[in-house]
Amino acid sequence: MADATLSAYDHWVARREAHIRLCAAGGEDRLSALPDDVLHLIIRRLDTRAALATAALSKRWARIPRELPVLEFRVSDVLPERYHAHIRRRLDALDRGKRASLVRKLDEFIGRYERQAMRSLASSVSSFLDADTSRRAQTVILELFPTHNSGPFSRLIGKAISDWGIQDLEILVVKPTPCNSIVPYRFPHQFLEESKSFGSLKRLRLINYVPLAARDGSSRLRAPPAFSSLAVLVLEGLPKSSRLYQRVIRACPMLEVLHLKSCLFRGKVSIDAPNSRITELVIDACRFNVVTLGSLPKLQRLAWSGAPVEFMIGSLPRLSHLNLSFYDDPNVGPGPGYAAFFGPRNECSRLNFSSRFSNLETFVVRFTGPEMWIVPDLRMPLGSLRRLVLVDMPRSWDMAWTCRLLEAAPHLDTLNVHVADHNSWETMFGPAIPEPPSCFKHHVLREVVILGFQGTGAQVHFVRFLTNACKALKNVALLKHGHIQNEGLWKWEVVASTVEYRWSDKERDVLLSEINGGSTASSTAQIVLR
Repeated sequence: MADATLSAYDHWVARREAHIRLCAAGGEDRLSALPDDVLHLIIRRLDTRAALATAALSKRWARIPRELPVLEFRVSDVLPERYHAHIRRRLDALDRGKRASLVRKLDEFIGRYERQAMRSLASSVSSFLDADTSRRAQTVILELFPTHNSGPFSRLIGKAISDWGIQDLEILVVKPTPCNSIVPYRFPHQFLEESKSFGSLKRLRLINYVPLAARDGSSRLRAPPAFSSLAVLVLEGLPKSSRLYQRVIRACPMLEVLHLKSCLFRGKVSIDAPNSRITELVIDACRFNVVTLGSLPKLQRLAWSGAPVEFMIGSLPRLSHLNLSFYDDPNVGPGPGYAAFFGPRNECSRLNFSSRFSNLETFVVRFTGPEMWIVPDLRMPLGSLRRLVLVDMPRSWDMAWTCRLLEAAPHLDTLNVHVADHNSWETMFGPAIPEPPSCFKHHVLREVVILGFQGTGAQVHFVRFLTNACKALKNVALLKHGHIQNEGLWKWEVVASTVEYRWSDKERDVLLSEINGGSTASSTAQIVLR
C-alpha cells in the first residue's frame, strides 16, 4: 500500500540510489551500452511510469524518456490490488442481495482508495512537470477520478498543448463509486489563453469531460485557441443540453470528424453548421429523442446506431455513405422518443430522404431487433446508390420490401443481404409491402449475395423476382451460412462460412427449378447454392 502513494519523483530517487549502489559494487551495466535505437525500442514497450523511472539509471537514460512519443497518466496504474478485490466483493454483494450496510462499508473502502490514488497521481504529475523543462510528444492520455484538486491535471493539459506540441489528447474521467460525488471537469482553456503555440492539437477524445464551460446562449462564442486546429473530436458521456453540441462545432473551425457516443442528454439535438468542414458524423448509443441535421455541406459519411430516434434531415449534398443500426425490441420496452418516432406501438417509421441524398453511393442498414423500423418511401430517390447492404434481417420478415429500394436506386450494382437466424424473433412480422409492378425492370444490378438462405417460399420468390426483373444480373450467391463483417464503420465485407453446407441433389434441383420457373430465357444469371 505504501508503494501506491509514492510519487514518480520518489521512485526516481529510489532507482537512482539503487543504480549508484550497483556501480559502487563494481556491477556491469550492459543495458546502457546498447545503441540508442535499441534503447528507444525498450522504452516504448514500457508504460509511462516505468519509462520515466529509467531516467534514474544514468544521464544517458535520463535523456531517452524525454523522447517518448506517448505519455500515459492513468489512475488505474496506482490503484492497489486490494481496491479491485473490494470492487469484486461489492458486485458479489449486490448480486447476492446482501445487506446494505455491507455495501456501504465496501463503498467507504473503495472511495478511500480512489482518493488516495488521485492524491498520488496529482503528486506524480506535479513532480513530473516541475522536473521536466523541455520535451516533445505526440500523444497524451490522462485517466482520473473526479477530484476537486484538478490544478495539476489542468496544468498538464496546458503544457502538453502549448509546449510539447502534442497532436492527440485523450482525457477519460472514470465514474467513481456511489459514495463519492461526481465533480464536473471542464477543459482548461484558461491555461492556453496567453500561449502563442497551440495549433498542433489535431485529435481530441473526451469521456465524461465537458469541452466548454456553460455560457449564456445570447453571448457570442470566441473559438478557444486549443480547438483552433482540431480535426477529430470524440465526445462520450456528455450530460449537457443540445446547445453545447452546436457551440462545440462552432468552436472548432477546422473540424472534419465528429463522434458523439453514449451522450446522456434526453431531448432534441440540432446540428446545423453551413460553414463547417465536417465530413464524418457518428452518433452512437446516445439518448437523444430527436436529432435534426440542418446544413452540413461537406458531410460525406454518416453513421447512426442505438435506440430509434426521430431524425430530420436538412441539406447534405455530398453524403455518399450512410449507416443505420437502430435497435428496437418490444420485449425490452419502448426506448426514449419511441412515440415520436413510431407513433402507436405497431406502426413503422417511414424513411423519406426526399432529394437530399441524391449522391448516396453506399447504404448499410443493420437490424438489431425483431420489429421492422424501416419502410422505404416510394418517393425516395437514390439515383447514385451503388451498393446496398442489409445486415441481420430477421428471418420472419417479408423480403419483398427490399424490391422497393430497387425502384428508388436505378444504378444499384451490388446487393448484399444477411438473414439472421433468431428463433425468438419468429413471431414478429413486418408490415405487408407491395412488390413493384410486374413491368418493373432494373438494368444495372449485376451481383446479389444472400447469407442465411434457407430456401423458404418467401426467399425463393424474392430471388425469382430478381432474376426476372434485373436484366444485367450475372451472379447470385445463395449461402446457407456466413455473415457480413464490418471492419470499422465504413467497410463491410461478405464472409462465407468455413463450414460449407452440402445441399442434396434433390434439394438443389427443387430450389433451382422453383427459382428458374418464372425466369425468362434471356436471363444470364449464374446461381450458386452453398
